[in-house]
Formats: sequence, C-alpha cells, structure tokens
Amino acid sequence: MLAATGASLPIAVGLLAASVPVAVLVLMLVTGGRRGAVAGFLFGWVAGIGAVGALTLAVIDTSLPRDDPAPWAGGLRIVLGATLLLLGVKQWRSRSRADAEPGRFMAAVDTMTASRAVLVAFLLVAVNPKNAVLVVSGAAAIGTATASVAHQVAALALFTVVASLGVAAPVLLRVALGERADPVLAAAKAWMTANSALVMTVVLVVIGTVLLGNGLSGLRSG
Repeated sequence: MLAATGASLPIAVGLLAASVPVAVLVLMLVTGGRRGAVAGFLFGWVAGIGAVGALTLAVIDTSLPRDDPAPWAGGLRIVLGATLLLLGVKQWRSRSRADAEPGRFMAAVDTMTASRAVLVAFLLVAVNPKNAVLVVSGAAAIGTATASVAHQVAALALFTVVASLGVAAPVLLRVALGERADPVLAAAKAWMTANSALVMTVVLVVIGTVLLGNGLSGLRSG
C-alpha cells in the first residue's frame, strides 16, 4: 500500500490546482448559497473522483495481466504522461479563455439546488479532460503498484481525500470563521481565477513529464 500511496499522492496534490470547482464553491459561500447545495457540490466532487478512480482500477484489475506488469505498466504511464503534456500545452495556449471558464457556472449558483450541485461537481471531474486524466493517472499509479484490492481501496480513499482538500478548504474556513472568512475567500478566488492557467499548466507538464519518464524507464527495464 505504501508504494501505491507514494505513487498516487503527488498526482492528488495536482488536483488541488483545479480552480473552477473552488471558484464556484467560494461564490456559493460568499453569496449565501444554500447549505444543501454547498454540501452537494462537495459530495459530487468526492464522488466523481471516487467513481473515475474505481472505474480505472476495475479496468486494470480485469483487463491487464498481472504476471509481468512492467511492459504494459510502462506503456500506460507513457500514454497518460503524453496526454497530460498535451493538455498542458493546450491549457497554456488557451489561457486567455481559461480565465472566463468559471463564468459558465456563476449565473446558476444562486438558484443551484443540492441535486444540481452534485451533478455539476461530478461532471467537473468526470467530463473535464484535465481533471479526469489526473484522476485516471492517480488510480493507474495505484493499480500498477499493488494487486491487493484492499490496498487499492485504501490508497484510492486517501487519494480522494487529498485531491478534495482544495475544494473542502473554503467550506472548512467558512465553518471556522463564519462571515469573517468572506474577504479571504474572495481574495483566494480572485487569485486562482487570475493564475489558474499558469498553475494548471505547470501541474500538467510536471506530472506528465514524470509519468512519461517513469514509463520509458519501465519499458527499458522490462
């Protein structure tokens, strides 16, 4: 389990750079969004990570051989690493449009119900290419590190918790400080919105490069 956790946690940290869910959740908190919607959004984000991760592990466990995993494991890392690098390049080239991405959800925040908040957050994981590939990469790191289902479940649970800290932090801050947290949350939202393209580009390129290098190394050793 330690190997699976060590391989996946750096990728989970990369998900902390996802600015859109944080921006939407902060706006919900600052504008007095319904508690049910806030809780639903947080639940949807966690459920999205868990579902995509569990599906990835199921595919690895049922479709790929375990007798000599080095060749396919290396090839999988290469594919995921190259995908993240391409997404990083795309993120940087479209950075002028990325700043406006949260705006698509802002208009509906005031009237967002709990069920809709769950769906929106879930889709931000499962449909957004950057977030989805990061989750798949983390789950793949777990699946290639251990064949034990119990260890996989435990490592995925820890991965989900760490990857959700960025979304949970505004909620915890609001609970702890009440309305005094609003200026801090607004400033954090403004900073993340202004710098999200750069931060996400760095995350995608760094993780993609590491995965690509590990994959090439695995192919050579296999």
